[in-house]
Parts: sequence; C-alpha cells; structure tokens
Amino acid sequence: MTSLARVDHAYGSHIIFEGASIDFPDRGVVALRGPNGCGKTTLLKLLGGVISSSSKEVERWRQDFRAVYLDADFLTLDYLTVEEQLSMVRPLTNPPNFPKGEGCLLAGHMMPAKVGALSLGQRQRLVLSVALTLKNVDVLLLDEPLNGLDQHAALIARKSILSAGKSRLVLVATHEDERWTDYELVIRSRDALELSPTGV
Repeated sequence: MTSLARVDHAYGSHIIFEGASIDFPDRGVVALRGPNGCGKTTLLKLLGGVISSSSKEVERWRQDFRAVYLDADFLTLDYLTVEEQLSMVRPLTNPPNFPKGEGCLLAGHMMPAKVGALSLGQRQRLVLSVALTLKNVDVLLLDEPLNGLDQHAALIARKSILSAGKSRLVLVATHEDERWTDYELVIRSRDALELSPTGV
C-alpha cells in the first residue's frame, strides 16, 4: 500500500486538504471521485509536481515514486503533426501493448493532422497513447481522460487504462457514473479520503 500520512494544501485562505491521510494500492486503476471543487485535480497536480506544495509528506512521496500528470492541455506544440509529436516522445515510450486496428486509440488518418486542429476527443486519444506507453513511471495521473470521447473510443480507452494498471498505479479523476476501475477513492471532506475496491 502506497500512503501519504498527512497532506495539507490551500489556495490562500481556501483550504483544500487539511491533515488528509491517503492510501493507494501498489498498482491498479483508482477512480478519484467527489463533487466539483473538492480537490480531485489539485491532488493529481500535487502528486505530479505540476503545482508546488509545502507539504513535506508530498515531497517525500514524490521522491519515492516517479509520477506523471497528463491531461488534454499538455500538448502545447500545436504546430506539430500527430506523427511528429509521437516521434518527439518516442524515446520516452515503449511500444504500445493495447489493441491495434479497430481497437487502436489513434486512427491512421490522424497522423498528418496538426495537433492544434484536433478535436478534444482526438487530443485525448493522443494524450492517452503517449501516457499509457511512458517508460519508467510508477504512477500515472490522468485528469478526466475520457472527456470528449465517443462511446466506442471510451471503451477502448478504458481497456487500455486497465491494461496499464496491471503494472503500475493509475489515478483517474472522473465525474463518470459508470464504475469500471479497480478501486474508488472518494474525497468526502478536506481531511477524509476513503479508498475501497470498486463495487464495495
């Protein structure tokens, strides 16, 4: 079990977490749930180092685990084509182990398209194709990774994310009603986060 004993974070006088104790499994896919503004994205960005933290517990956790935060906005090189973007990150990734052909996250016709011209769903496909194949990552932090995907693409994405969770911890912030992950981590208050297997 991967744990943080005490997490504190605030934006000015607005307290997000105060002495929160958080337990994660060693691997598997965890859906991070809670109402808007409860701190789902904040927690992912704290763990991924996207926002700084004065919490020694978070600093220790980041030293112990290699965590990467990704969302649909991480692609800032919009003038590149999809193929050029993939070529740029190829040294950081393994060959994908998710399905090819009809089950592939990236369609062939997307390769020559400029990243800046992609729809939200297409950007999500590109982000997931990169994220799920990254080398040397202990924890993958995904913020609303199914946002913008149609039903078929979402099904492929879920299968690919679950496959990645067999060898690492994947935290997914989501508003989805459907329970498809291995675990649920519910943020009930600024100091109460409850982990349970899905379906419990």
